[in-house]
Amino acid sequence: MNNWQNITDTRLARPIHPGEVIADILDDLEINPNNFAEMLGVSNQTIQEIINGEKSITVDMAIRLGKSLGNGSRLWLNLQQKIDIWDALQSHKEEYNQVMTLM
Repeated sequence: MNNWQNITDTRLARPIHPGEVIADILDDLEINPNNFAEMLGVSNQTIQEIINGEKSITVDMAIRLGKSLGNGSRLWLNLQQKIDIWDALQSHKEEYNQVMTLM
């Protein structure tokens, strides 16, 4: 956790949400989010919530995105994980500071 904590502790702003990346890619490819949702086999609402940063990338969605965009699932999971860790550190920083480091 120290490596992730070092990365996130120095950040002043929340990492970019994967939905912003998806929105940019769709703009570049001139693909409508509704059409993209259909390509992925998910609802329009799901894609809109991800693009709006209201919904996290799940393993299932990461696999779908990685296959569709040709960049693999790990990229999408890593983007989501950075946000999840940053959010947790912001919400529970004092608690985490109380946890003793064993090694």
